[in-house]
Amino acid sequence: MDVLKDYLPAAKGYLPYYLLVTSIIAVGNSFQNYLTLHFSRRLYNGQFVPNPSLPPKTAAFNPEDSTQKLVPASSTSNSKEARTQDQVTPLAARLFGTYTIISAIVRLYAAYNIHLAPIYQITLWTYVVALVHFGSEFAVFRTAYIGPVVSTFFFATVGIAWMTSQYNFYVEM
Repeated sequence: MDVLKDYLPAAKGYLPYYLLVTSIIAVGNSFQNYLTLHFSRRLYNGQFVPNPSLPPKTAAFNPEDSTQKLVPASSTSNSKEARTQDQVTPLAARLFGTYTIISAIVRLYAAYNIHLAPIYQITLWTYVVALVHFGSEFAVFRTAYIGPVVSTFFFATVGIAWMTSQYNFYVEM
């Protein structure tokens, strides 16, 4: 067990360990995004159909370029013959995996350099961005299920609250 101690953050308190654990979890999540769409499809509502309320293509507007080009499929929005589309694509998974690995690197660096204000602040922002992303996907865009998102809400909220409340304890002025 002493061998493991050499690799753990040397800072006082438990926040560096929290950052280390969430960084390790993020690395695992990043790898799974590169390897399979299975888990991302469990998180995000799968099927969408073309948005019928968009105007037709003109010289000034192309519905294919609209961020509103798809709406969630439902019994009223799509008929049996309508072709649904899955928004969880290999490209989306790789982009999400890349963002997640960057967050993991930032949190890992902070676990060992928690006394540096810029690193502390950037790390705090990784939790804010995660909370806003998943919160908006669930509440605004309605593309995420609450069940799988709860763990992200938990880790992000704990990270934000803990880091905000303990800033002066860890950061050297």
